[in-house]
This record gives sequence, C-alpha cells and structure tokens, in this order.
Amino acid sequence: MSDFESSKKIDLEEIKGQISQVSQKPLDAHPQEFENIHSNLVQALSEIDGL
Repeated sequence: MSDFESSKKIDLEEIKGQISQVSQKPLDAHPQEFENIHSNLVQALSEIDGL
C-alpha cells in the first residue's frame, strides 16, 4: 500500500464524532454534513470489503 493510500484511510471514531456533532451545526449545514458523512462511510465500507 502506498503512503497516499494509507493516509486516506477512514477512522470510524472520527465518523462517529462527525455524526454526533451534526446536531450542533446550523440546520442549513446538515445536508452537506450528511453528504460528507455518507462519503466517508462509503469509503470505509470499500476498505473493509476491499472493493
């Protein structure tokens, strides 16, 4: 695995933190926050599945 690939690994604890902090952000920021979280979860899943 290259240094670039290993630096892009997703930390599930970080994602959990993002999810818990959404409610503290302005309502109009929620769609973008959920999109970011979704993107991170998709990346994490692909790392787990090796896709």
